[in-house]
Amino acid sequence: MVVGPMAAVGRGEVTSEQVQQAIRDGVRFLKGEQRPDGSWPEYNPRYATGTTSLATLALLTAGVPKNDPSIVAALRHLEQFSARQLGQVYTVALQTMVYAAADPDRYRIRLKENVEWLEAAQIGPRDGVDGVGGWTYTVQKGQSADNSNTQYALLGLNAAAEVGVPVDPDVWELARHYWEQSQRLNGGWGYTMAPNNQTTGSMTTAGISSLVITGLRRIQSRELLVGDEIRNCGEGGINPNIQRALDWMGANFRVDTNLGRGITWKYYYLYGLERAGRLSGQRYFGSHDWYVEGAEELVHLQDRLLGSWPRNAGEDSPVLTTSFALLFLAKGRAPVLINKLRHGVGDNWDIHREGVRNLVDAVSADWKTLLTWQVVNPDVASVEAMLQAPICFLNYHEPIGLGEDGKRNLRSYVEQGGFLFAEACCGSREHDRGFRALVAEIFPPDQGYELKPLSEDHPVYRSRHRLSPESAPLFGIDLGCRTVLIYSPNDLSGYWNFMPSQPDNAAVLRATRIGENVVDYATGREPPPDKLVPREVVDFQLELPRRGALQIAKLRHAGGWNVAPLAIPNLTTVLRQRIGYDVVINHRELLPTDPNLINFPLIYIHGNAAFSLSDADMEALRSHLDPGGGTFFADAACGSPAFDTAFRRFIAELLPDHELEVIPPDDELYTARVGFDLSDVQYTKAAGGDTARPRLEGVKIDGHWAVIYSPYDIGCALERQQGLDCKGYTHESAMRIAANVVIYATLP
Repeated sequence: MVVGPMAAVGRGEVTSEQVQQAIRDGVRFLKGEQRPDGSWPEYNPRYATGTTSLATLALLTAGVPKNDPSIVAALRHLEQFSARQLGQVYTVALQTMVYAAADPDRYRIRLKENVEWLEAAQIGPRDGVDGVGGWTYTVQKGQSADNSNTQYALLGLNAAAEVGVPVDPDVWELARHYWEQSQRLNGGWGYTMAPNNQTTGSMTTAGISSLVITGLRRIQSRELLVGDEIRNCGEGGINPNIQRALDWMGANFRVDTNLGRGITWKYYYLYGLERAGRLSGQRYFGSHDWYVEGAEELVHLQDRLLGSWPRNAGEDSPVLTTSFALLFLAKGRAPVLINKLRHGVGDNWDIHREGVRNLVDAVSADWKTLLTWQVVNPDVASVEAMLQAPICFLNYHEPIGLGEDGKRNLRSYVEQGGFLFAEACCGSREHDRGFRALVAEIFPPDQGYELKPLSEDHPVYRSRHRLSPESAPLFGIDLGCRTVLIYSPNDLSGYWNFMPSQPDNAAVLRATRIGENVVDYATGREPPPDKLVPREVVDFQLELPRRGALQIAKLRHAGGWNVAPLAIPNLTTVLRQRIGYDVVINHRELLPTDPNLINFPLIYIHGNAAFSLSDADMEALRSHLDPGGGTFFADAACGSPAFDTAFRRFIAELLPDHELEVIPPDDELYTARVGFDLSDVQYTKAAGGDTARPRLEGVKIDGHWAVIYSPYDIGCALERQQGLDCKGYTHESAMRIAANVVIYATLP
């Protein structure tokens, strides 16, 4: 359950672009194989509409919109068959998943009918068949349950439950009991409960995801929600069956075969692997990054001309294999929203084990995009691995067992743009004291950091829902342009645990809204990139300037001059690595009257507050801008109105014979003649969310822009700092704008 070092991949690690192309080609193939009536050739006539439902689900998961002609035709075909007419667990379950993914409101009645059929098909105590709580092929229950039909029945029921169609609680209870009883001593599962049935990868992944699904409806805990109070808070345990299964997967992990069956049903297994990894919050099984290795295998096997994946033993249909491959690639790469931090010995960090999952599900529904979560141990994970998610969540229940490496990694994670969200489990005063002590170690007060109550006008109280410090007391630490840590002294995740069962409870609703507000504030409602997009970490060492290399100066002033301390190192690292620009990574921090200022052709000015300079400061800076002199590059941190007003006054006093003017859209500064084409930079949602040219202003002296100013944030974005109230540009766009300014300023 720990994020650790990346496992080596023999053919080279797959890229996000390769996966995106593989998905596009797979979609193209499936659309090309669709029949005029909206169906696909059925793998087995016994399972009418089974392949059609699977292909439709794959297309929807790959991002094909529900109004696409291929989806419209497929749905029209599926609508001809009721659950009773289909008569097979596989086909009813798959149809249910399609209806839930396509348009749950439109198909509400059909979903309810399918749920009732699947409930009736579950083997009960009085049916006289082995496998109580499981499913066999049909509602007739003429033979013992098997794990394949059972997992698909649960997938269909879970899909319906997630869109609000009620499922009998006894169904989950019986199903969980079935999976627990059928688990092998080694932690895995075979096709049936029979003891001589061999453990396989496909059935073990089925067992993991099924235990998680049924566990969502029967949390293994002594906690009870009575009114707004959690009784027996923190009392309970982790289901050992799930951990045994995860251990088996870690010890036996493969993506090239379905362990125990060779290549038979390999693609079916990979689809199961995706569900097991995503639903259990695992990025790694053992030392294996399941998505990276599985995606690399699938990209390698795809027929790039046709877009399909080859027939396989047990899967004698390229439509079948391609559908399974698309489901793995498209769903498994879902962006990671939250890292749940593992710390210390035992499971006290995971008492409210479903809380983060439920919060992420709520945010996914709100943002209308698939998001996921994962467990990370900061003591062994790299900062790059942690940055896969914009938020790290820390649940404190016992003394926090972070080592020195973990504390350093958390500090670095925050400095590189990450965000910490923490709570005192069960609202315990002891836990509150322990967390405050940890924070003081990571962010020492003598370095200017303070964990203090967030004021009523803090953006987190209005980022999604209207809240107040009285109903949602929160504390925070500011770093640069933003609050980088938000802490609740009251329990939150315990209430998130009850979101599926008691969503309308006032305390659950309040905790959910607090969680959604913190997530929206921390991310600016911008989903993170998918799993395969590399995260860059700037780990620069001070270096002596090389002869002829550009070194940038950063101006010190009283207006929050250093709110983005890593902005310039991030920028210069990209200039050197992507463009090959001869630039010194570290910058110099200078006062206006420093005599060394003359040696720096580019001076960066940034801040988030008002400032003023003395006459001597003004004279020194004015001489630096004499014809043929240097260039000032400035931006208002997060679009700060106070800095903007002060900077405009500063320029008016500095250059009374000139005015800031809008740099026209056809200026070469915005073109690839300088560096990057800036016609399509992306503004943050706080700045309107548009895609357009940047809004830059400047002062031109002797035909050269001697001052280039952005009233929208660039510096904080260079650090990947996000915030719902930050008016500026996305990280990549800010990087392109700043790179063009640097190159322009140093052109002969």
